[in-house]
Amino acid sequence: MKDLQKQSGLDIKLDGATLVYNERIFEVEPKTRTYEDAKDVYLEKSVPNQDLYYMYRYFEAEKDAEIFESNKAEYDITVILPGKIGPELIKTVGHYHADVPGTDLTYPEVYEVIEGEITYLLQTMPDKNNSVDVVIIEAHAGDKVVVPPGYGHISINRGNEVAVSSNIQRSDLPASANYDAIKETNGAALYFTGDQWQENYNYTINSKKFASPVPKPEWGITKVRPLYESFIEDPEKFKWLTEPQNYDFGDIWLIT
Repeated sequence: MKDLQKQSGLDIKLDGATLVYNERIFEVEPKTRTYEDAKDVYLEKSVPNQDLYYMYRYFEAEKDAEIFESNKAEYDITVILPGKIGPELIKTVGHYHADVPGTDLTYPEVYEVIEGEITYLLQTMPDKNNSVDVVIIEAHAGDKVVVPPGYGHISINRGNEVAVSSNIQRSDLPASANYDAIKETNGAALYFTGDQWQENYNYTINSKKFASPVPKPEWGITKVRPLYESFIEDPEKFKWLTEPQNYDFGDIWLIT
């Protein structure tokens, strides 16, 4: 059993692929995403059904729930199994966020790798010609990855062990997220086998960039401090999650 407290800031452990916690403190039941739920986004369409990942929505201690609620934010944890579906590494389905009312921006999000190795595939919403820009970020434990307005995102477990990530986003976004845009094109613009990236010919890729995450202490994002602790300590630093129109997202990654 692995203790994840140092990296997450929470009293949680990992037993195989099961998150272990005090259910009187965190009143959360995981939701399971299976291959049958996700096969629209995979190249392989005929493998036996299996679990892919587990989602723990609103994973907030009872004593902290009011802080998240009053700041219109939610904290989630996702546990992604290792392995492959056909030639591809196991990944999340992927989606785009809802629009910020009165703007042409979608809501941003921030991810944190708690355990393992995760590759984040970010892509813009396809235009009328199904053209997109793609950004690929390889993240390790402690890294925080900002998904800016205008980008959809997919998490890929590129390691041989279970991967655990957390995220903070505007509350209730999962209910209004757009999953269909990625499902209808048989997945994102690229498929990852672990050795190479394979293009999805339903898209035209305008640009493909590799990037690394950049700490932004003024936004509550540092390498050494867990996201949960940073938010509880100073939720005002995370206003960019709910009011992105007031912030500049030009320096959230370093193009490599």
